[in-house]
Amino acid sequence: MTPGHNEIDPILSTARDLFGRVVYTHETHERERIIWSAKVRRINWWNIILAATTTVLAVTSAAFPNACWLILTAISAGVTTGCALWQASNDPAGKEGQHRVAAKELLWCRQQLLMLIADCHIPLPIDQLRHSLEMINRELHAVYKFAPNTSPEAFKQAEAGIKAGHFSLSDDEVDAILPETLRKKRPSQG
Repeated sequence: MTPGHNEIDPILSTARDLFGRVVYTHETHERERIIWSAKVRRINWWNIILAATTTVLAVTSAAFPNACWLILTAISAGVTTGCALWQASNDPAGKEGQHRVAAKELLWCRQQLLMLIADCHIPLPIDQLRHSLEMINRELHAVYKFAPNTSPEAFKQAEAGIKAGHFSLSDDEVDAILPETLRKKRPSQG
């Protein structure tokens, strides 16, 4: 039995609402991943600089035994150790990885919701549509349950990108990357 629009409307409305929320959440986790990735790169460079500085100071204090060089070496070693301890306790690379996993899981759910929205526009049994929505909602619940928190900065960046239309493609843009046989606008056959 083909469902009527009145039966599909709640499923379609819910799927569209979830889709919108997932688009924002996915993009926010992507932005948060980018933020943490930049932090990891900066921290790694600081670690290299501090280790090199400590090494140079240690060699200098060995070559020129002077209390000043020994004090500078000790200070540099202390700062290097402090940075390493901070990095170990805060695990910025781990946070980047958590956001990467959350974003990938959300992208999967986003694609599933998009397919469900499309399925709502073709005559599929209402029970099949409802089951698909329930399964996607369960997947989303699991993703949200284990996803790390995001920052207001990441949300603002995601919101700006979405509102600027950076994540939607025009028909011409999609046609440009599809094979000719799948394009909406096929070249005129002469």
